Amino acid sequence: MQAYGGVSIVNALPSWYGSSMAINLKVKVEIREGKRVYSQESELIKTILNYFKEKYSIPDIEVDIESELPQKSGLKSSSAVSVALIAEIAKQYDLRNINPPILSAILSLKAGVSYTGALDDAVASYCGGIAFTYNKMFRIVKLENLEDNLSILILAKGGRQKPVNLNELRKYSHVFEEIFKIALKDYLTAMKMNGILIANILGYSLEPIEIALKKGALAAGISGNGPSYFAVSKNGEEGPIYESLKKFGDVIIVRPVSLDCKDLSIKD
Repeated sequence: MQAYGGVSIVNALPSWYGSSMAINLKVKVEIREGKRVYSQESELIKTILNYFKEKYSIPDIEVDIESELPQKSGLKSSSAVSVALIAEIAKQYDLRNINPPILSAILSLKAGVSYTGALDDAVASYCGGIAFTYNKMFRIVKLENLEDNLSILILAKGGRQKPVNLNELRKYSHVFEEIFKIALKDYLTAMKMNGILIANILGYSLEPIEIALKKGALAAGISGNGPSYFAVSKNGEEGPIYESLKKFGDVIIVRPVSLDCKDLSIKD
């Protein structure tokens, strides 16, 4: 099963309202029955496998993961692994009535790898497009397809070192709730506001963001809780932004992923 990475439109930590955009950096998960090596399983993988073993009595399985996403990068690698693994288990063992993004959020909280469950990340990873969610109630607010004339430039960095100050972020809950409302109508403006604010609050340099915006980026900022930066441009206009970001590290250019998720119900 394959799932996608993503970049943030609205960080869900401050207000529980979150939004993510899927990008075509992929995670592929394969499973096979075999003896589990518990010491090699992450807490997230362990939690997912234990859930299915206890609830559905599936046998022990081994998990192989191929990922184009650096870990702890802000590019939604945990959510991509989680939804891909859940969907693959459900498919192979013919388990019905499983909603991979919702279950991913629940088990991510149980595993302690997310403060909110990251439902927005999980939905975008599984469905493509843009996901808007209220993570506190595990509610999918809206799914939106993407314009096909955009490019995303990623200054990818893994191994997040900065601690996430949840209390500091929560001080801005009303601000981010307003940004979420803006995102429902104008996701690029919301993306820019969120990206700059998160960089400021978490103490990341604003220089890459400011330079990208000066060079014509439609939006730029920190994705997730960092440390990866991103910039959005129209196709064919990436050049100046790419050259300006190169001095900060390796830059990759990716594309948004179209929405393809007919089996997820959305309840208002």
